[in-house]
Amino acid sequence: MKRNTIYTLLLLLTAWQILSSSMRDPNNPPTGRTGAPGETTCGASGCHTGGNYSGEVTISGVPDTIVAGQTYTITLTHASNAVRAGFELTCLDASNAKCGTLTNISGTSLATAGGRQYIRQSSPKNLSNGSTSWDFTWQAPASPNGSNATFYFASLAANGNGQRTGDNVLTNTKGVVFQAVVATGTPAEKAPVRVYADMAGKVIHIDLSADEKARAFVYDLKGNLMIRENLSQYNELDVSQLAAGLYVVQVETSKTVSVQKVLLPG
Repeated sequence: MKRNTIYTLLLLLTAWQILSSSMRDPNNPPTGRTGAPGETTCGASGCHTGGNYSGEVTISGVPDTIVAGQTYTITLTHASNAVRAGFELTCLDASNAKCGTLTNISGTSLATAGGRQYIRQSSPKNLSNGSTSWDFTWQAPASPNGSNATFYFASLAANGNGQRTGDNVLTNTKGVVFQAVVATGTPAEKAPVRVYADMAGKVIHIDLSADEKARAFVYDLKGNLMIRENLSQYNELDVSQLAAGLYVVQVETSKTVSVQKVLLPG
């Protein structure tokens, strides 16, 4: 009798493990599966194969031009005709080394390997109306190595059958450029671009050292573009619609790109 009870418990445990594995398909991927230089994806030989799902994996929340040291909340979205999905992402600099710092939010987990940092799902998600997504943060390095970086990410389009069959991988990349910052302490009268706000916080003045074609971009601290304006030599940007706080002003001329922070008083 006792032997039968033990046998029954073993059968139940095995069944639970199989069911648990099926519920977690796709499982948390190993590192190095983003499709970045020197890496594979979960579609590598001996892994997930046989699927023909179509769709796209994208990220949002990170602008094309990055402020060094700034933290961005990123949303990775998987949109396809699959049943379930998981993902893995890394960010590399121009030397294909780790760039910035990823931080997980609920539903994601972190891992490091080979000097690179990865973020991935902590558990898979079922697609709803053809899509699902995960949120996490990325802090740009305070002193970037080079002027650009690339996010590499892959997402498994899975059928949720608990096996490695009938699944396929969607991959994508996003390149970003770091803003060139004017050196701290440059005297205002010698700076190629002079940026300052009025006392009321309603106008940002932008003075160029010469009358040339230029553009101004005003970002909030989350990297959202608030204002885009063509410039002449002396300019007054109406910022009365912006809330009080700190903003980043990027000015692009034919020869230079300068970035300065401006505080709009309340």
